[in-house]
Amino acid sequence: MKPKSPKLIINKLVLVGRSKSYYVNFEIGINIIHGDSDTGKSSILNLIDYLLGSKKIYMYDEIEQHGKYAMLEVSLNDKVYTIKRDIFEPKENIEVYSTNIENINKVFPLEYSPDYDREGPAGYFSDFLLSSLNIPIIKVKQAPSKDNSPMVRLSFRDLFKYSYFNQDDVGSREILDRKNHTLVVKNKETFKFIHNVLDTQITELQNMIGEKNREIKELINKYKVISSFLLETKLSTEESLHAKKEELDGKINYLENEKNILTDKMKSDNEEMEELRIVVLEIEKRINKLLSKKSHKEAQLEQNLRLRKEYQIDINKIQTSLKVKNSISMQYNQIVECPLCNSKMETVEIKKHFVEHNEDILKKEVSSIKNRSKDLSKLIDELRDELLQIENKLLKEREQLNKAKSILDTKAEKFISPFITQRDLIISELSSFKEQVGKIEYFLKIRVQLGALKQKEELLKKQVSELQSKLDILKEQTPSIEETLNDLGAYLKEFLEYTPIKSAYGIRLSEKTFLPIVRERDYTDLTSGGLRTLVSLGYIISLLKNSLLKETNFPSLIMVDTVGKYLGKTKKNKDDIDESKENKKEGLDDPKKYINIYNYLQEFSSEFINIGNEHQIILVDNDFPEELEKNFSQYVVKRFSTEGKEGYEIGFINNATLNEI
Repeated sequence: MKPKSPKLIINKLVLVGRSKSYYVNFEIGINIIHGDSDTGKSSILNLIDYLLGSKKIYMYDEIEQHGKYAMLEVSLNDKVYTIKRDIFEPKENIEVYSTNIENINKVFPLEYSPDYDREGPAGYFSDFLLSSLNIPIIKVKQAPSKDNSPMVRLSFRDLFKYSYFNQDDVGSREILDRKNHTLVVKNKETFKFIHNVLDTQITELQNMIGEKNREIKELINKYKVISSFLLETKLSTEESLHAKKEELDGKINYLENEKNILTDKMKSDNEEMEELRIVVLEIEKRINKLLSKKSHKEAQLEQNLRLRKEYQIDINKIQTSLKVKNSISMQYNQIVECPLCNSKMETVEIKKHFVEHNEDILKKEVSSIKNRSKDLSKLIDELRDELLQIENKLLKEREQLNKAKSILDTKAEKFISPFITQRDLIISELSSFKEQVGKIEYFLKIRVQLGALKQKEELLKKQVSELQSKLDILKEQTPSIEETLNDLGAYLKEFLEYTPIKSAYGIRLSEKTFLPIVRERDYTDLTSGGLRTLVSLGYIISLLKNSLLKETNFPSLIMVDTVGKYLGKTKKNKDDIDESKENKKEGLDDPKKYINIYNYLQEFSSEFINIGNEHQIILVDNDFPEELEKNFSQYVVKRFSTEGKEGYEIGFINNATLNEI
């Protein structure tokens, strides 16, 4: 029997923009996004994370300039949903459609609150995700060692920390909030919950089964009430509504064709209509002026976004100078450790490369630039509002233009009397048929909603059955934290030996932190950034592997940003990479290690897919070795080049110019 760990699969990401939409399609198994820096690779993962409930999104300038809202088509335990969210208003409700992206106009959406600060019309988004994945919704102790500790919700976001490592997480000593004691405690409880070793797990499962049974009863009652109402109102069945709509669509197409034939025959050039033609021309002129103004405002918005980015770069440079000045005393010669590479340096040598500045002047300059940046942000918001106003004016002008042209057509008909009566009759019939189609489409949505209630009832019954099986297993053979850590440590060791690393001994997971130990040293004590990169990759891959082999609460998805962080990739460029002594000592400048990561993942993924254990691995990286480019092309879903290389897009926002990227 296959493990019943939850299954979260990303099908499609769509960013809807002002002039076009931007798509990324994903597949089961490995998905690779690679290319040059600043092309929007990381933004794709950020958007997915945001659409799965993250509080904010980190957008590069082109998304901020061109984007409006985003949609994510996901499969949650084989049920397809589309999630829609405004990218500029993270506090707004998140819309969820129980269908794929192409059919969202055929169903009513449910609105969920993005956080637990307030409840949305349909509840909380985190609860929706957990419930759809059949993961118990529980509370855990804020301080597990204290009997009177307050309880806090365990959200989907807590679980997803173990599924998504962004570019700041990979190889970082501060992985999984290591500096925040409160979050570290909660993360450990989350880890236990993921692997079904939380002390209260059996009780929580029983509570969840009871809650889902109550929800089933409510759905049955709701279904009966709505069915009874539809029966009393004699609303047609879904099949008959579709048949009626198909019949009406055929009549509409026929009448539209007849109307077009008549329109072609009706030609008029009467002097009485000249004044109306002038009105039409004036409206068109106003529209052209608005379009020109819109283009100008968009250019201003782009320039200001660039300037704000330059301000931030200046701030970072000055603040870095201040940090260096404060960290390194220039008065006396002493041996200090480099904050970047851990090598030893003499301050007398460092002083040769630095010009000392007045600290107060630098701080005032930072404050001044921040004020200018703040003013610029206000201006950017004003420009965005002005663009919205221009678009609204364009909409109204176009409506007026359509009305004026319609009146012009009507007046023209008066001079072609043989066709007037016939055309009016067609238009009247068309209007009647279209009105009927509109009503049918609304009734179909109601029928679909009723069917969705039945589907949800069946889904809940299936979930209850799965939860009961899980409960029975937990009662019979509750896994221990020691067994779980041993298994995960074995998977991590397998990965590190495959890569391989030097001296692959003393590899396990800490019983205290649940983080890796390598060569009997805690993960945070590993001095090589490259080694930490490999260990963090092995850690997240081990979590996925464990979920595919056992009953867990870990979604079958991992996302990793910048796989090759600190690692050598290509022999021809290795001399250009400024690596630390520790990385060189570990032999991590060898491109084979980087290639072996992908070879391991390919073997790992293929093995589980072949036995029916579906999962998803989404990887982002910068430059890609030729060997991987050739052998892993079937897994590449997006590749970007700022140079406009053939077969590459210039960026995620692919209608921008090369200079914009």
